[in-house]
Amino acid sequence: MDKRIPVTIISGFLGAGKTTLINQLLQSDQACNITVLVNDFGAVNIDTDLIIKREREVMELSNGCVCCSIQSDMVAQLHTMFTSDNPPEYLLIETSGVAQPGRIASVFGYPQLSRFARLDSVVTLIDVANIDGLSDEAHHLVRSQIEAADLIIATKADLVDPEARRAIYDRWLFADLPALEATHGAVPVSVLLDQRRGNLEQISAPETALPNQFVSAHWSSDKSVSYKRLQASLKRMSGALYRAKGIVYCDEFPTERIVFNKVGARIDFAKSGAWDGVPRTAIVGIGYANAITAEQIRHELEVAQGPG
Repeated sequence: MDKRIPVTIISGFLGAGKTTLINQLLQSDQACNITVLVNDFGAVNIDTDLIIKREREVMELSNGCVCCSIQSDMVAQLHTMFTSDNPPEYLLIETSGVAQPGRIASVFGYPQLSRFARLDSVVTLIDVANIDGLSDEAHHLVRSQIEAADLIIATKADLVDPEARRAIYDRWLFADLPALEATHGAVPVSVLLDQRRGNLEQISAPETALPNQFVSAHWSSDKSVSYKRLQASLKRMSGALYRAKGIVYCDEFPTERIVFNKVGARIDFAKSGAWDGVPRTAIVGIGYANAITAEQIRHELEVAQGPG
């Protein structure tokens, strides 16, 4: 399988709700064995009952998570972390509220990091209640944070009426950029993270119940899938399907397992070794309930079978 460490970057301007979201995640049942890299422990109000050991740069949590502070040379810090005797199973990076996540995302293309880790997604939070009141300088920064995102989480949406929210989304977001609304950091873990992907038996519908605005679908087949047709199917579902993952039995590489992951516009296909047993495609997708049905997702995946 693809043994590289998956990474998610959490971005957003000051006050957008990054700390609230991370704390919700840390207290979920699915947070075990996650390492969180944050800017400043003082800004992360982690429940004291969750902390079992705290040193200057590391906090060990009772649920198996570890929190580390971001140091000046992040690339060197990441390389040390990835090559240690106890590397993280999943890495979550919280950027500074005034950071451009695109710059942080770019470091995972460096050879010294790409061998050990893969960037799964950049998630940007926007404060719907306050985004229109930003200064010109902050306006440009938030634009850059949105442009780098694979997924947008709109926070404090409950403080703005539906018509005003739609107008804000029209002004700030791209039409095909996946976005969802969250209150008090309540986002399904299956939306944010993609832990332990690569094992065929673990490719299944999300265990966490998704809000009514989402649908999930699982599709599998013993027949091979055309890469070109799969790409075409994904293009037809663009804007409606914001997350998908699985293992692909691919026409172009029939002897190798292909691990597939999609978040927003970011699509990753990675070879993960020879098949152990009968080749088989298994994909799970999550989409907007008002834009696509589970049956449509399964149909689009099914038509990807056959020669390109």
